[in-house]
Amino acid sequence: MSRLVAIVGLSILCGGCGLFPPSHLGGIATTVTPEDYGQRLCGHLDLEDHPSCLSQVLDYFEQPRADTLPPGHSTSGPFAVMMEKDVYLGHYQSDISQASFRVSNGRNGCRGSYSAFAGSPDAIYDVYCDDGRSGWADIIRDSDGRNGIGKLALDDGTQGEIVFGYVPLGQADPYPYRP
Repeated sequence: MSRLVAIVGLSILCGGCGLFPPSHLGGIATTVTPEDYGQRLCGHLDLEDHPSCLSQVLDYFEQPRADTLPPGHSTSGPFAVMMEKDVYLGHYQSDISQASFRVSNGRNGCRGSYSAFAGSPDAIYDVYCDDGRSGWADIIRDSDGRNGIGKLALDDGTQGEIVFGYVPLGQADPYPYRP
């Protein structure tokens, strides 16, 4: 009982400590809907292109898909970050205690990683870009653990939306939702 009181007390005490980034998504896994993927995949597009893109994403999720992954990709796959009007594409790798991603828009690359052994209780990635910017990425896995969404924030105020995994992206290249 005293451990429970100590844990609850510490949780209350640290509630405002800034342990997590502002607007932290919280948690590690949840159910991600096709609409969640669509909002992130299409949000960077101009208003006139957004409805068409969203329809494509929703139609894609209504098509039957085999539940198979390429050999050796049960804990890795395509990774996309939509920052401003740019799409950064790349790959992620993970295991039970650590994960990393690397993406590029062709001119600039960014990479992120986290490790539970280094004290990261949630999947908060430290992010570093080739152009000198840095920040964090907050990832939430879909219930299956192989796909998901997230957000990215860089020190210059740039924000980004993340989508990863074979279910929402198929093969990330060629990326179908470019501006």
